[in-house]
Amino acid sequence: MRTLIACGLITLLAACTGSQSQPQADVAEVIPEDWPTPVGKVSLNFASPVPAVPLDVAVVVFDPGIPEDESTHRRLNVFPDIRRAEARYQSVVLRDVLTESNRWGAVRVVPHASSSSSVSVTATIVHSDGEDLVLDVLATDASGRTWLEKRYRDASTESDFPVNGDDDPFIDLYNAVANDLALAGRAMPAGTVNALPRVTELRYAETLSPEAFSGYLAQDAQGQYSLQRLPAEGDPMLARVQRIQNQEFLFIDTVDEQYVDLYNTMGPVYHLWRQYEREQAVYKREYQVRASSRESHGRRGTYAQMMQTYSAFRSVKIQQQDLLELAGGFNNEVAPTVLAAGDRVVRLNGTLDTQYDEWRDILRQIFALESGLPPAAP
Repeated sequence: MRTLIACGLITLLAACTGSQSQPQADVAEVIPEDWPTPVGKVSLNFASPVPAVPLDVAVVVFDPGIPEDESTHRRLNVFPDIRRAEARYQSVVLRDVLTESNRWGAVRVVPHASSSSSVSVTATIVHSDGEDLVLDVLATDASGRTWLEKRYRDASTESDFPVNGDDDPFIDLYNAVANDLALAGRAMPAGTVNALPRVTELRYAETLSPEAFSGYLAQDAQGQYSLQRLPAEGDPMLARVQRIQNQEFLFIDTVDEQYVDLYNTMGPVYHLWRQYEREQAVYKREYQVRASSRESHGRRGTYAQMMQTYSAFRSVKIQQQDLLELAGGFNNEVAPTVLAAGDRVVRLNGTLDTQYDEWRDILRQIFALESGLPPAAP
């Protein structure tokens, strides 16, 4: 049976690759007009010495950018499970690059946006395969200012594969994002940057108790926050906020291990899949050129050519299936998180988004009990 299926696939692929009357318009790489020029070779800029006020950064898990119209997924080569896993994987790569730059405080990957970090960075995956990576990157700070809003593209080369160790074929893109983010930070007025940790703290405090912390910040017509006054030195209410915030960081650091597990487990198969994806795309384009110029060796549709096409097709499918299994496992089987909250031990289940929301709700309740104030709305 398998032999019959293989022969059928070979015949089908031979018909597709050997036909002259129906040129394959989708074989050539067509660059969309809204894609920028690739970033090229980019070296990461390191901070020396570390800035006087190293701001904490939250890398919000990327938006996978999956089209709502499922009928377009095949044409766009989008596999939803893989794309969702890619969004988590790529978030970890950016986190690692930002950490390596030595310019920031704690850099954490978080399930979704919150007010717990001075700077938040996220991205939407516009396109991702073995040849091109295109991201829409957005970086904002706790005061509501936009630091960076830009589309980036990187194109891999043959020398980027096979991937060695912790290398990434698109590391230049992440380096470019990190360099631009650092440049945006240096362009900010020193007073604005120095005030960000306190603005961050008070915005987080407002999420716990708007009543207790109203009046410390003002928001202008553009939605940007500025300090109006500061809590008294040793304010017990603010001390409670700081304890609660540390508990949130505990959760984020615990969950971060799951993102790292994904990164380590998915990496080898993911890189191999991207390599085969790239090789297939290059092979198709080269075949189209040979077919159109009649320079192919031997008669089109020979057994050797059919076997070469089928072998390449089969390799891609094997790697794709392995990656789908890994991605599906991570997306559907997130490990429970067990944390201590005072004299309670809490077990969180569900997706990381669900666990994060549940943990923050628990922290709001704890703050309300300690402060005697009604709990803030989620």
